[in-house]
Amino acid sequence: MRKLLLPFSLLYGFGAWLHNKLFDLQIKKSVEFDIPVISVGNLSTGGTGKTPQVEYLVKLLSQKFHCGIMSRGYKRRTSGYFVVEENSLAIDTGDEPLQMKRKFPDTTVAVCEERAIGIPIMLLDDPKLEVIILDDAFQHRRVKAGLSVLLTDYSSPFSRDHLLPVGNLREPKQNASRADVIVVTKCPEKILSEEKTVLEKGLKQREGQKIFFSSLKYGEAYGMFSPEKKIDLRKIPAAILVRGIVSASHLEKYLLKFIPDLQHKKFPDHHTFRLSELKSIHEQSRKKNLVWLTTEKDAVRLFPFKDFFQQNEVEIYCVPVEVRFAGGEEERFEAIVFDFLNEKLKKEHTDDTDTTDVHR
Repeated sequence: MRKLLLPFSLLYGFGAWLHNKLFDLQIKKSVEFDIPVISVGNLSTGGTGKTPQVEYLVKLLSQKFHCGIMSRGYKRRTSGYFVVEENSLAIDTGDEPLQMKRKFPDTTVAVCEERAIGIPIMLLDDPKLEVIILDDAFQHRRVKAGLSVLLTDYSSPFSRDHLLPVGNLREPKQNASRADVIVVTKCPEKILSEEKTVLEKGLKQREGQKIFFSSLKYGEAYGMFSPEKKIDLRKIPAAILVRGIVSASHLEKYLLKFIPDLQHKKFPDHHTFRLSELKSIHEQSRKKNLVWLTTEKDAVRLFPFKDFFQQNEVEIYCVPVEVRFAGGEEERFEAIVFDFLNEKLKKEHTDDTDTTDVHR
C-alpha cells in the first residue's frame, strides 16, 4: 500500500520544497516583529503535544511578562482575526485557544489564519504585550519567529517518518534545520541515556540545535463545571473516558493504573459533540454507574451542554496534563528561552543603560 502512495508523496514533497524554497530565496517575504516571538510547532500532522508545551511557556513567562498566544483556530466557523474570551464558544475559536484562555485568563489569546496580519492587530488590541507565542506555526513562514521550538513524538520521531500521504510529515525532515530547539515529547519517564543519544543523532539537522526530552504528567482530576471539586482516581471502580483527540494512548495507560474498569467513547479529533451522542453515553454509563472523564481539550466542546449534565445530575471530570522535562533538563530549556528574551530586549533598548536582565 505504501508503494502505491509513493508518487503522491513525491508530489507533495515537491510542493513543500517549492513553498519553502521561495521563502529561502526571499521571493516570498517573512515578517519579523520587534516584540519577541516564540513559535511552537511540528513537522507532522498533529498529536505531538503542542498545547501542553505552549501552556508550559505561558506558565514560565507570565511570571515576568504579559504574554499573548496567537493560533490559527483550527476548525472554527469564524474567519480572520478573532479575540478569544473565557465565555467564547469552541466552534468560534477552535478548542485549544479556548482551553488556554480559560486556563490563563490574564493572557491575551487570539486566532488568525494569517499570523503576519493578526499580530499587528493583536498589538493594537493589547499594547502592553511583551512576548507572543505562536501555536502550531512551524510551517507558516510569513512570520519569522525569534525562537523556534519544534516538537516530535517519541513513538514516531520525524527522523523515522515519511511525507504525506505515505507517512505523517507535512515537510521533509531536513526542514527541521529551521528549528532552534527540538523537543522529543511523550517520552517514558525513565528514558535511557543511550536511547537519547541515538534519537539525538537522527534528529539533529544542524550544528547548534538543542534537543530535549519531555514526558506528560497528569494532574488531579477536577469537575468540569466545578473546578474546585476534585476526585481521587484511585477510588473510581469504573469510568468512561469521553474524548476526541488524535492520540489518547498515554492517558488511557495512565488511567488504567487506577481504574480497573475503564471504558472508552472515542470520537475524531476536534469532534463537535451532539446532544444525541451525550444521551447515548448517559444511558450506557447510568446502567453501569460509570464516572465520566474527559480531557481539557474536549471539555471546551462539552461545556455548552451544561444544562444536559445538570438536568441529568451527571458529574464529568477533566484530567489535566502538563509537560515535564527529563533528567533536570528543565533549567537548561528555560535558560535558552530567557537568553533569547534577554538578547531581544537588549536589541530593542540599545540606548537604555538600565536594561533589565530577565534571567530568574
